[in-house]
Amino acid sequence: MVDRILNQRKRYHFLAALLWVGVLWGQVSITASVDVNRIAKNETLGYKIVAINADATPNVNISPILKHFRIVSGPAQQTNIQWVNGAMTSSRSLSWTLLPKSDGKLNIPSLSVTIGKQIYKTNSIGIQVQKEAGRSQMANLFIEAKPDKEQAYPGEQVTVTYRLFTRVNLSIENIEYPKSVGFWNEDLRVSQTVRFRDTQIQGIGYKVATLYKAAMFPTQTGRLSIMPMTVTCNVEIPRKKRASGVFDDPFFNSMFRETQQQFIISDSLIIDVSPYPKQPPADFTGAVGQFEIESWVDTTNVKVNEAITYKVRVKGTGNPNQFNLSEISFPQNMEVFPPTSSFKRDEFRDDLTGEQQMDYILIPRSAGKFRLNPVTLTYFNPKIKDFVTTRSLSVPITISPGDKSIIASTQFSREDVTMIGDDIRYIRKQSPQWHQKGEQSIPIWVWSTYLIAAALFVFPGIFTKMSDNRLSTADVRKSKGALKVALKDLSNPQEDIFAHTAMIIYRYFQSKLFLSSEHLDPLSIETSIQGLVSPELVAEVVAVAQLCDAGRFGPHAAQSQDTLQSQVGDLLKNIDKALA
Repeated sequence: MVDRILNQRKRYHFLAALLWVGVLWGQVSITASVDVNRIAKNETLGYKIVAINADATPNVNISPILKHFRIVSGPAQQTNIQWVNGAMTSSRSLSWTLLPKSDGKLNIPSLSVTIGKQIYKTNSIGIQVQKEAGRSQMANLFIEAKPDKEQAYPGEQVTVTYRLFTRVNLSIENIEYPKSVGFWNEDLRVSQTVRFRDTQIQGIGYKVATLYKAAMFPTQTGRLSIMPMTVTCNVEIPRKKRASGVFDDPFFNSMFRETQQQFIISDSLIIDVSPYPKQPPADFTGAVGQFEIESWVDTTNVKVNEAITYKVRVKGTGNPNQFNLSEISFPQNMEVFPPTSSFKRDEFRDDLTGEQQMDYILIPRSAGKFRLNPVTLTYFNPKIKDFVTTRSLSVPITISPGDKSIIASTQFSREDVTMIGDDIRYIRKQSPQWHQKGEQSIPIWVWSTYLIAAALFVFPGIFTKMSDNRLSTADVRKSKGALKVALKDLSNPQEDIFAHTAMIIYRYFQSKLFLSSEHLDPLSIETSIQGLVSPELVAEVVAVAQLCDAGRFGPHAAQSQDTLQSQVGDLLKNIDKALA
């Protein structure tokens, strides 16, 4: 009887425990935390969202974080189940590694977390980001961003050099080059191999290497910002001290070292761009620097209907490939064809120096003596802060009457002239007769033999050229058809919807933007499309890509799976339209 009563009590206790567990299981709570809330600009922090008693993996909209932070890695998922005094507690967590985009007081906002059909909100967290240690503090590792000037005029070159200083052994894993708004930039020559040399700062030895150099040309006035450069390095550090033993020796400790990933961020730059000191002349087309202009013809004596090549060349330092010449006035008896243009740049100078040449084809339609007028160029010279006009010399041309016996056969229009390289070829629509009247023409079997021989000689070359052309345009055709391929793949659902959708997104951008890497992630996508589409589209595609990556590692709501493909399809259409 006593045993029966004891067994009944145990049964009641067990049922009560189950009921208590059920109550606890239904109480879902969401918390967000960081591993540190005070960091330097080049340091990372860990961000974690924990869902207590959740019956599914949380689905987090991470996009609001991207305003002030860059996602280095994540999300990493973890599930824990604990029994404490007979009560069970479960937790599911998502973790990210974040890198601040700027210094100062930043805020990780409240995020939306979806579990099943319920939406929860995380707590916001404040982060204090300090500027990285400068040279005054003798940092072991830093990037110097140095412009050659901090004030400029529109179109004036600002040369920015990025140099890496280090006192530790390292290897460079990735470089995120600076972005800017309001500038047209051109990369300057820097060795593809990072080469370090010894230098000293305040008597302390460093190794320094030039990572990047760019010529920045302002396209508008005002205070323009150049965003920082971010470099990911693997830095060699001493291995943590082990317990004393046979290898507890300075010699062995120096041999056994480990690497640590570090992020180095340069300072952002501000360039003050002032308006021109006076109103630009009417013929000013944007040339800024110091230039000279010359013009000439390939021959000064031609016959009517014979072609003349008129060349105009602009040489100098500044922005020689960023402006157009004023309209050139030609004699009325000259038929003028649109010019071909070429630009040659001096690769070994930091100041953008080169020459822009334009070739015009002129065909005189009447005889006489003519003079081609000088070509003028008005440019702004920042050194003297004034506009300067330079001009070429006039060119005399003598046009002789054409041979009457061939004038009729040499009348051609624009459609009869083609450019092959730098040469002119005339295409006659009617071939002249080469035998006199009454003379027997060449037998047809002779012509047939010639034609067959020519075909055997020419056709292989034509086929090869067509094949090479098709190969050279393969990437272009692939880029144009990227959206069509993505939408077709989206219409074919797969078992793993998130992995399938992530593959479609990455494959689309790889084809659309000619990306060489096959191992893309949300960060690389963000980097590739920033400045090409609106910030809203950038944030949206990064959020979707991160959602897909997160979904590959755990179950998500069925509602998200049903709407994901249509959401991605609409998103890619908007991006494709913006990139067109």
